[in-house]
Amino acid sequence: MNQKEKIAIVELLRNYVEQKGSQNKASASLKGVSTAVVSHLLSGNWEPYSDDMFRRVGAQVGHNSKEWQFVDTTNSKTILTRIDDAKTNHLVLSFIGNAGAGKSEATKKFASENKNVFRVECGQYWDRSFFLSEILMQMGSKDFTPKISHMMRDLVRKIKDLENPQLILDEIDKVPDDVFLFLITLYNELFKHCSIIILGTHFLKKRIDDGIRLRKKGYEEIKSRYGSFIELEDTSASDVKLVAVGNGLNDERLLNKVSMLSKGDLRKVYNAVIASRIDEKDRLIV
Repeated sequence: MNQKEKIAIVELLRNYVEQKGSQNKASASLKGVSTAVVSHLLSGNWEPYSDDMFRRVGAQVGHNSKEWQFVDTTNSKTILTRIDDAKTNHLVLSFIGNAGAGKSEATKKFASENKNVFRVECGQYWDRSFFLSEILMQMGSKDFTPKISHMMRDLVRKIKDLENPQLILDEIDKVPDDVFLFLITLYNELFKHCSIIILGTHFLKKRIDDGIRLRKKGYEEIKSRYGSFIELEDTSASDVKLVAVGNGLNDERLLNKVSMLSKGDLRKVYNAVIASRIDEKDRLIV
């Protein structure tokens, strides 16, 4: 790893610490990174640390060694505008859109640039304890009881102490029912104190509608709290080209090929652009 990359990582770490509020809170939210490491890196004491440590820090504070650039698209502009307003006014919003519509990248950008925004990307294997611990870790808490009721109490107390906090739950449609029902408690406990943003694919809406149809516990309550969906647009060919050009792809032939093969999935755009950088024959992998 060269010096330029290390400088970039430390600057991102500095911004991350500012966003979290303190070095202690920042280190608590970083996996495998102690407060001492954070302090040393920020003070310029880099000698004791290997490239692997820099990579570990960089991966968690938003560094991309391939220097992928965020580019505003129609959907990202919608998301960023709406969640900024939601943060200020403690609103609850639900976004649905196709996979690869740019939901995750937009919310990552917002969370990295704004204080008291806690973003978690949910997984289908999560249980209730893991779900709450991930949120608490993003808030800078490391030492917390494994008891569910105490974790929820601590989470609510910490959030209510903050100015204009926001909780972003990306890919919430993946979690199992017992975790999904936590949306009710979070809404009830944090209403008018904290903005809550949930994001998922169109399956999120279908899941709620099916839950109501099958009379599953809690789904009527989730619908009443989160059921007004902001539906994102399909990513247009012009947006695909904007992202590709913003990341160094200028050949019109390749741009048209990326636009056609990606079918509006920005993840595929990323794969195609990176492939075009390293493949001498301009073969695009999508």
